[in-house]
Amino acid sequence: MQTKLQRFCAGPVHAQVMNNYQMLLPCASRNFGASEKELKARMKSVTSIRKITKAMKMVAASKMKGDLNRLQNGKQFGANAVDMMFKTDLYMQRRTPDMPNAPKTLLVPITSDKGMCGGVNSSIIKTVRDYVNSQPDRTKYSIFSIGDKGAVGLTRPCGDLMRVAVSDISVPINYPTVMAISEHIMAHGEGKDVIKVYYNEFKSAISTIIRVMELMPRQRFLDVMKFGKLYNQTLPDKNTSNPALYELYVTSNMWRAMLDSAASEQSARMNAMENASKNAGEILEKLSIQYNRARQARITTELVEIISGASAL
Repeated sequence: MQTKLQRFCAGPVHAQVMNNYQMLLPCASRNFGASEKELKARMKSVTSIRKITKAMKMVAASKMKGDLNRLQNGKQFGANAVDMMFKTDLYMQRRTPDMPNAPKTLLVPITSDKGMCGGVNSSIIKTVRDYVNSQPDRTKYSIFSIGDKGAVGLTRPCGDLMRVAVSDISVPINYPTVMAISEHIMAHGEGKDVIKVYYNEFKSAISTIIRVMELMPRQRFLDVMKFGKLYNQTLPDKNTSNPALYELYVTSNMWRAMLDSAASEQSARMNAMENASKNAGEILEKLSIQYNRARQARITTELVEIISGASAL
């Protein structure tokens, strides 16, 4: 009598199971033509990407040169013109009101509208996000974002603090544009105790530093300027000149910060595109090796088949 195992092995079910099992077994494949075709197509796409990144690097280098010229020519315009008054007038320093323990703060992160420029945007976003998350009371903070990347990056972690987002700023940046942005910053700084501007300071073509610049809101500035004794002024009077000085104070500092940010953006984009070109070159080299191996294997297999056929005859 047949056992159950013997009947199973002899039945149609066993045959179907064996067929499925054989389908799962690894088998030798000689589809060299398809492999070569796929590798060649991928090599072509990587070569195109490499050409694009090289072109973007050259464009970024050209733009960085222009931004550096503007930074060199404009960074001293109004620089320390008003800040020096606070540093040198000791009587004004003594009469300056103390900052509250939990000051109401307007955060102004400066980012770019375009990506592919390394970590200049993400570092600003991370710095602002970590600073806000480390504070016990988030309600005392509001964000005035400059640049599309900063607005998008801060919407999720700090969406409740976002008040204004300025994007699509015309480039190259000019002083009238900075004046218009500064007017909005001064308007949203009303009722605040301090304005903090986050930007990337250009150091070299491969180095940038995140800076935090603190500016006074309008009312605090005017209250401090009332105690100015070092610089005597007759015409115009302080009620007329101090508001104009405040506009110069904010605009000149924002002008320097945005020039630094523009130069940092282009230098970071140039480095990012250079690294991308190097990576594409390395990938292309590996793909070339794989392609040559597949081609050589196909040729060898064809020769072996020809020789075997000739030997059989």
